[in-house]
Amino acid sequence: MTGTITNGNGPIERKVQVTGGSTYTVSIPKAWANDREIGSGSPLHLYPFDDRLVVARPGADVPIRRASINVDAVGGEALSGWIEAAYAAGADEVVIDSETGFDSTERRIASESITRLVGIEISTESDHEIVARSLLDPAEISLDATVDQLRRIALSMHENAIRAVLGGNDESEELARHVVSRDNDADRLFALVSRQFYRALTDVREIDKLQTGRKVAFTWFRTARQLERVGDHAERIADIAIRQGEPPNADLEAQFESIAADARHVVRTAIDGETETALHRLDGVVERVETLDRDLYEAKGDDNYLHGQVLESIRRTAEYGGNIAEVVTLAEIV
Repeated sequence: MTGTITNGNGPIERKVQVTGGSTYTVSIPKAWANDREIGSGSPLHLYPFDDRLVVARPGADVPIRRASINVDAVGGEALSGWIEAAYAAGADEVVIDSETGFDSTERRIASESITRLVGIEISTESDHEIVARSLLDPAEISLDATVDQLRRIALSMHENAIRAVLGGNDESEELARHVVSRDNDADRLFALVSRQFYRALTDVREIDKLQTGRKVAFTWFRTARQLERVGDHAERIADIAIRQGEPPNADLEAQFESIAADARHVVRTAIDGETETALHRLDGVVERVETLDRDLYEAKGDDNYLHGQVLESIRRTAEYGGNIAEVVTLAEIV
């Protein structure tokens, strides 16, 4: 048996021993174990991870991940972003405090920001402190199902936003406002995927509860990021539908509708694993967008600039599909 201990955090080399002819044992230096609150009779879990074995204590020993946010330091305008960041980073408990006490705006921002997030709620509240705690059980969360839900929302937003631009009536404006409101749903789902992925990075027990691997979790996270951006551009298109004076003419309408459908098809085929088809169709979308954009530039129309922005968002949507295709391809490489 050999051993190497450097600064207490480095590798410890041990040889596997045979005990009683049917059991393998590995010794652990007592001082090293004591520093990590491991003693005689302590239960340990072994997790296989590629070419390694990870040793972890049971979940009861896992400390609560706590994030503290001082409103006086970060400011009310940035409070929502800080809360969302703490949630996405995997905090079990988010403590928001203020030495001077919350004003009505700060309290409203904190409450609304927490309410928008999945599986977390305010547990205690006072004049100077708001505490939100997570109720999420990783064992009940499916990353692939969450990403699939995000895909359906993002692509539905995109399709409805294009319809709103091409419609040019009161119902179109209502549809556009509905698309804008759904962006919060897409953001919530992406935040949930981010949260579970980051927790899995730092705790092997989390990846075990999710019943997936780190590589797969990383793939879902990167895919969700691209879908969240598809939703963002759908929101931009919907905003243009509200702002435009007139919809595109009949000829442009047909081209917009066709190119947008192709862009969404790039995203769908990429997620389905048809990466070559997705990348080939992406090239076609980019080429058609560039041609139509030149036509818009040379034509006369008060809304041509806005419709050029719609084309740019369509192109970006297709490119996000291309990014997903690359993510899926990399995931398939052993």
